[in-house]
Amino acid sequence: MKTEALRFTTDIIKPWEKLNKELGKPYCMNSDISDFTSQANSLAVSLKHILESCQGVEPKILSNESHAYKIISDLADSYKHGKLKKANRECKLDIASMYERRSDAKVRFLRNKITIHHNTRGKMDFMEYSKECAIFLSKKLEIDWSPVVFNNSGEFTSEIRLHASKSNQVSLKGMTFNFIELDENGKYKNVDLNGEVLLNLTFEK
Repeated sequence: MKTEALRFTTDIIKPWEKLNKELGKPYCMNSDISDFTSQANSLAVSLKHILESCQGVEPKILSNESHAYKIISDLADSYKHGKLKKANRECKLDIASMYERRSDAKVRFLRNKITIHHNTRGKMDFMEYSKECAIFLSKKLEIDWSPVVFNNSGEFTSEIRLHASKSNQVSLKGMTFNFIELDENGKYKNVDLNGEVLLNLTFEK
């Protein structure tokens, strides 16, 4: 394996696939800061600089070629520097437990969704944008990789079961739910629960 491919596999593919897998587990996550948002921020930094490190390509050039790369670049700089000279580039992450809702208000857990909140571009799914960015970069390096964002496909029930673990966060101050349903075009849209479910939340002792 070439050095560039080894670097991309180590810094991008493995961290992305690990995060993708972990987000598919029904954890109760602190909405602002957790291991998952930290891993996502670190992945954004790696995505921004991987080609600069391997081939000397400036991020400005890549930002003009890929919208996803530009967003991930903004996230990386916001994470590293906080306030940016151009406030319209600033963004941050949060995480919510995403459930698909049926018309009878029964739900099923899809994944924990990390959302990018961008000052000018609005809300975006981090895993989808990081995937698109990574594919863009992999083609530059002539690496064949076809990632898929994982969603569970379990049974619909009237119960939400989540587990809070110290293994992926320091503290739990608050969590967020994101309910979605398929529209007539087969795309997910945000909805209210409009019903009652039993919340079964377990904690690690």
